[in-house]
Amino acid sequence: MKSFASRTLTILAGVGSVVTLAAAPALAADDTFELAVGKASAYGTYDRMMSVPERPVPPVAVNGTLAVNGRNRCAVVQIAYNGPADGIEWRTLNSLCRPGKTNFAARSEFLWGGGHPEVRLCTGITVARAEQGRNCAVFTPAANL
Repeated sequence: MKSFASRTLTILAGVGSVVTLAAAPALAADDTFELAVGKASAYGTYDRMMSVPERPVPPVAVNGTLAVNGRNRCAVVQIAYNGPADGIEWRTLNSLCRPGKTNFAARSEFLWGGGHPEVRLCTGITVARAEQGRNCAVFTPAANL
């Protein structure tokens, strides 16, 4: 038979676990993404940031790696932002025009209407052509589905 102290500690530990699990939904949700177009790929994390009034931060943080595995091809990683007249524009985070890898990072606000900005990987024969967005793969965060 368990002692009173042992049962009390077991109950308190259970209550502590319930309180901890109840607080978990307040944490930011994280997503990982992997994009591939031809011989280029981009992968990383898409984090939803929590802010406090004393230290406000942008609500979205994107960190990752851009890799190109072929010659004569450029790739860009872009994130959506609010353009003029409620249009969506794409800001280039990083580009690469030779075989290799490079890192990228961005902090962003929500889009008009509260949407999470999408991330895309595009390729072309030059950076300017890749930025036109004709050959792309797009990561849509779960909040936007």
